[in-house]
Amino acid sequence: MSHPFNGAGDAQERGRRKIELTEEEARRFQAILDANYPGLAIFVRDVNLDPALAAKYVPNLIIRERAFTDASCRVMGMVTTHRYMILSNHMANLMAYEHDTNWGLCVAQRDSHFKVLGQHAVNGKTAIILLHLPDDDSWRFFIDHFFDLDRQLLEMAKARFEAKCDTEPVPELTTPLWQDRCRFPLGMDDSGSLWPLD
Repeated sequence: MSHPFNGAGDAQERGRRKIELTEEEARRFQAILDANYPGLAIFVRDVNLDPALAAKYVPNLIIRERAFTDASCRVMGMVTTHRYMILSNHMANLMAYEHDTNWGLCVAQRDSHFKVLGQHAVNGKTAIILLHLPDDDSWRFFIDHFFDLDRQLLEMAKARFEAKCDTEPVPELTTPLWQDRCRFPLGMDDSGSLWPLD
């Protein structure tokens, strides 16, 4: 027997259509959602992006970053033009291994996948808001499934960005050493060619 399943937030955005899933499929999908959404926190990675590269981050795009992704849990002001705001519940907390850098260092695994939820510009500064997808093969589930919860997360991230982007920056996150670690765009090479998802 099958039953309608519309994902998190009781709505699937694409055409607002319901999809029929078996009980087993519904349990699997719910397990993926239950693993990826609870306990989300915001991590930031500030960068000066060429506008042409920034424009490539369109809503619902899924990207793969080949390198480890450094970010900070210290969310304050910024001195760059762009900020990646990564919503994640599975970044590795490496603060215990910092040597007096006080970056609030957290890292996403190599070959992590992210879904672009949207962008938000305030006073000449732009947030690119990303949802960190599962590290296993279940990231593929997010290619064709869209949820009201993602819109809620986007609005929450926008509000957080508005509240923080013009405040005093964390001094340790303005240093050349940290800025150099974060200088490259996520999910693409320096010319804007997206890395393959696999």
